[in-house]
Amino acid sequence: MKTYKFLVLGTILTLGLASCSKLLDVSNPNYFTDDQMAEFMASSPEAEEQVLTGLVGGLPAYINIYNAVMNGGYSNSSAYESNFEFRRFCQSGDVVEGSAENQGGFSIYYQNLASNTYWRRDQETNNYGYYMGPVLKVGPAQKAIDFITAEKAEKYPSMRASRAQALTLKAVAYMMLMERYTDLKDVTSTTQQGWPIYDKFDYNNPVEPLSVADTWKWINATFKEAVDLFHSSNYGKEGYTIGNSASEIYDIDCAVAQYYRCRAALDSKEWATVIEAGNDLMKHMPDLIKAADYGMRASLLEMVNGRSGVSEKAPHGTGWTGDFNAASNAFFNLEKNPEAIFGGARGSTNVFWSLDGLNALKNGPSGYYQVDQLIYDALSDNDCRKACILPDDFQDFHVYSNNGKDTTWFDYTMPKYTSLKWAASSAIGYPSHSNDAATADNIYLRSSAVLLMVAEAYAQSGKDAEAKALIDKLLAARTLPDAATMTCANTMAGKSALDMVKLQWRIEMWGEGDWAFFNQKRWGVQNQRGSNHWSKTQIPAEGWTWEIPQKERQGNPYWN
Repeated sequence: MKTYKFLVLGTILTLGLASCSKLLDVSNPNYFTDDQMAEFMASSPEAEEQVLTGLVGGLPAYINIYNAVMNGGYSNSSAYESNFEFRRFCQSGDVVEGSAENQGGFSIYYQNLASNTYWRRDQETNNYGYYMGPVLKVGPAQKAIDFITAEKAEKYPSMRASRAQALTLKAVAYMMLMERYTDLKDVTSTTQQGWPIYDKFDYNNPVEPLSVADTWKWINATFKEAVDLFHSSNYGKEGYTIGNSASEIYDIDCAVAQYYRCRAALDSKEWATVIEAGNDLMKHMPDLIKAADYGMRASLLEMVNGRSGVSEKAPHGTGWTGDFNAASNAFFNLEKNPEAIFGGARGSTNVFWSLDGLNALKNGPSGYYQVDQLIYDALSDNDCRKACILPDDFQDFHVYSNNGKDTTWFDYTMPKYTSLKWAASSAIGYPSHSNDAATADNIYLRSSAVLLMVAEAYAQSGKDAEAKALIDKLLAARTLPDAATMTCANTMAGKSALDMVKLQWRIEMWGEGDWAFFNQKRWGVQNQRGSNHWSKTQIPAEGWTWEIPQKERQGNPYWN
């Protein structure tokens, strides 16, 4: 009889450390067997819910992992999975970080320095950390899959969403590994190695990798199974839990499954799947962020700065003429963001998508993140996204030191093209300009990315009219109040439908996740760096497809 064991991922999965040994089939009085677990679940609805919650309740934490193992054992901001995503964004060229005189913490990536061989198989805190993010997802997902079998999900509707959540997380993990460690130009290869798929939460013998084509086939099929289970479940509405409460935003629902299903299908050039999955999601989430709630207008900076030209030091709250609270910014406030698919509700933190990370109002020169000049020049004056970018240098911007008392301030020049997409001078529920808290909502996945994925799939499959219709919808939502509605025709005339989509990717998803990097990898291009860049060095050719880490190769003899 199989014994249900809760074991630590690092000691089990041969993805990271392989083992040839097998668990002895010995019952442990400290653990429930499958039969005992089933009997307990059948005793009451509350018991069933308790078991299922125990199996899948912690899975949302694995969407954006915080774990010291990814950072060489150090528990700091670099141990966030999103930290690794931001490194890729800084490499992409769509952002300028600080200046040559005031280099930020990600300067090594922004400059693509020759000494930064992050893709090498022996890189412990770069390559191996980037590898461990998805690996850490597989264990808890597989543990739930083993118990909530397809047969049980078929028999018990209450189990369907739970199995779907676990399948989604597992498929996300393998999708990430394929994006990072295989070439996305040839996704139909039957000779190139893809990834080994492990199907049991146990000590495993090494498994031979599937081909690239078969790995993508498995990933896409697994997402489809998850979505079908969500649709047939009693979880939310057809598996979707739409809203802005903690339970609705911090869960793996059908929206999360469809988001990543779209991304996997986009990677593997399954255009019809992108369109079907994305349209299903957008049917459930039709609304976009209002232009009035999109970031902070650059025109408000003088008001927020308050004591411009005054040199004496002052405690917070004195002399300020205005405040822009995080509650007013849709990127900090779920109540103003109908696009939120997944994130953290108020009080949670995320290293870059919190009140401290990309927020220019809380940073000094090394933390001023500027939009590439070529992106800025491509924006219409009617666009709320352009209104959130500084058109000129802003002299004498005042920043308080974060010393808990806000008694010291500094004067800096905020450079032209600095983005105020994540700007806020105070946290939700806190006093004007206070630095003693960073309370805000964290929107990690949002539906605009799905709109862009579907628009690209239409364009890639020759359906230009459908692609432009979706981009027109996005542009209309991003049109400033009282301005003429933007369209593809009046903002991007002369471009192909695909080039229109590519430009909107760069504009809309600026600073979010690792889209800028992986879009360029999929397209096989690097964007030219504009005039405001102080480093023109592009990503090296070998930097796109990473080498399989040494620790994985040592544990699996099947790697070529």
